[in-house]
Amino acid sequence: MSTYSAGNTSGSAPSDNIFTFSGPLTFGVGDQISFDVTIDADNPADGILAPYYLGQTTSIAIDRATVDAVLPSANGVISTYKQYASVLSYALSGSGATATTYWKYDPPNQTKIKVDIPDLVGIVYIGNATLDGSSIQIIGLTSTVGSGGLASTSVDYGVRSSSMTLDFEEFEVFEDVVVSFSLRVDNESSVSYSFDKAYVNSLLGAEDGVVATSADMATLLNSLIARPDVIIEATDGSTVSVRTDPAIDRKSGQKSGIGFWGIKVNIEPIPKMNFLEIDIERNPDTVGSYITYIETVTGRIIDAAAVLGAIGKRIDMRSEFASKLMATVDTGIGRLVDADMDEESTRLKALQTQAQLAVQALQIANSDSQNILQLFR
Repeated sequence: MSTYSAGNTSGSAPSDNIFTFSGPLTFGVGDQISFDVTIDADNPADGILAPYYLGQTTSIAIDRATVDAVLPSANGVISTYKQYASVLSYALSGSGATATTYWKYDPPNQTKIKVDIPDLVGIVYIGNATLDGSSIQIIGLTSTVGSGGLASTSVDYGVRSSSMTLDFEEFEVFEDVVVSFSLRVDNESSVSYSFDKAYVNSLLGAEDGVVATSADMATLLNSLIARPDVIIEATDGSTVSVRTDPAIDRKSGQKSGIGFWGIKVNIEPIPKMNFLEIDIERNPDTVGSYITYIETVTGRIIDAAAVLGAIGKRIDMRSEFASKLMATVDTGIGRLVDADMDEESTRLKALQTQAQLAVQALQIANSDSQNILQLFR
């Protein structure tokens, strides 16, 4: 039984705040870089209702003690971009953001050799899973030693993605077929649903298990899912829209998303694929599909082999039974024949004895008559 997904969507986090390091930065007593980092503010453009949360703000301060804690032998000097990234990560701990450096594949057109990109540093969004918003902003940066390239920024929002469109074609649910699937909204756990022919007929007032229109499909999904925060409707004759209601679901950025997972049909056609067409080097993104296909085909081959093995075993058992039955019949017939021959032999001997007695009686009778005739001579 294969597993599929359908048109799933998920939001994306805010972009990294990337800058080029300029240094060195030398910290003495009283020197400091300070700024505020604000994360997870609500985005009014997402269509959610007011009031809007302004975000979680953390004040960051980098001084000589901070530098010494991260670079104990540097004598308060941040000399390289990697050192600056390490100090920033330490200072940003618990704020919902961190710092990083970057690399690239070099030479190009390969995925094994990586090289660092010199002097490039980024402030990276992590976020707070308990908040609905997805954003990052650096505010009010001040410094007595230079910023090292870091600067205040405008707010950068993650992209909300909580809608999907399903392509629809008429289909029929046959007897003994069960269709199951799971729906996942945002970062919640998936919830499983299923339907069969009887459910479709009862819901749509049909007798043939046919879901004929996109409106029927929307009715079917609404009856199964029945969530007030999920809107399901036919958009035209060939598509069905599934989305969360922003009046209820306020999740944004990478915290948002909606999708159908684990779509299964308990009875389905065997998938077809030419094994010679499998090329993971040319199509690395389809490795998962190839593995799923091979697992499906292998599973079905094993199941078929098990069935054939069971049938072969039954044939062997029946052949053995038939052989034993024939042997038993042959033995019985032989015994019957032997019994008949013994009886006939006994009868023959009795007849022979009777014949001999008759001959002897006749001989006696003949000899007695001669004796009597001699008396009259």
